Amino acid sequence: MSEQKRYSCVKKTKKCFEESLAQLTREYPLNKISVKALCEKAELSRNAFYFHYKDIYDLVEQIEDEIVSEVCGYLDDFREMGFPKNVLASIKSMVLLFDERKNTALMLLDPSFPSTIVPRLSKIFSDFNFEYYKLYHNSEDRSAYDLFYMFISTGFYGMMREWMLSENPAPVESFVSLTYVMIKRLLVLGEPEIEYNLKKPRNEH
Repeated sequence: MSEQKRYSCVKKTKKCFEESLAQLTREYPLNKISVKALCEKAELSRNAFYFHYKDIYDLVEQIEDEIVSEVCGYLDDFREMGFPKNVLASIKSMVLLFDERKNTALMLLDPSFPSTIVPRLSKIFSDFNFEYYKLYHNSEDRSAYDLFYMFISTGFYGMMREWMLSENPAPVESFVSLTYVMIKRLLVLGEPEIEYNLKKPRNEH
């Protein structure tokens, strides 16, 4: 078997376990889902499961690691765009990523599910946005900013979950636009227009 074919086979197998777990968590809490039940749902063998994972919790951790790795992979490109275009790009990428893995996203964003994805992603984007926030506001103080960003993060992932659960969800572009306007304005403390400037203010005499 070629490397490409082997990679495709592994990817397909792991995707099947991921989807099956997401479906099972709609009916049962994570600690009530056995490897046997998951394999039956996925129609795959226990050997296939244990070849990739130590247990169910390792599967969840690997799913989260994969999402975090993907998010970190495109942030460097976004930095070059400058503020606020990079805010729009990061929001759109997150929405498309979660929409593509909708069942997985709903599982991870469920408040009752033992996931660390929200705090992990919040830390990444908090650091990312602070680079621009501190320049715009000429401040290095993170104490208030961290609380403020927690407000943004909680709202964003809450909105994301409600949007995905909706029977008649708004189109992706509409949801991205709404989210962008809200977050952009919050990042500049609600000012209606942004005139982003990296120049430091002149010292008053």
